Amino acid sequence: MRFVWLLLLFGGVALAIFTNSPLLLGLGLLVALISGFCAVFAFAAARIDSTARPDSALLTPEVLAAVRARATQQRGPQPPVQTARPPLPPRSDQHG
Repeated sequence: MRFVWLLLLFGGVALAIFTNSPLLLGLGLLVALISGFCAVFAFAAARIDSTARPDSALLTPEVLAAVRARATQQRGPQPPVQTARPPLPPRSDQHG
């Protein structure tokens, strides 16, 4: 379908270039604008679709929770994370 949009784009531009009628000029530019917009999005959709994983390859939330639980079980207990920062030493270049 995306190549049909390209053909319409080129047809609209050709109509706008080779016509002597203002009505056909406007119609050709309108067809070219709309079909060019659609062609860009059709090519972008095809590109995204070619690199996207299928929905069947995605894991369910239950499977993800089981994987996380198995990973934490294999790692063992983790030491607590220290969140408080130690106090900074006084600077010697400050005037007291």
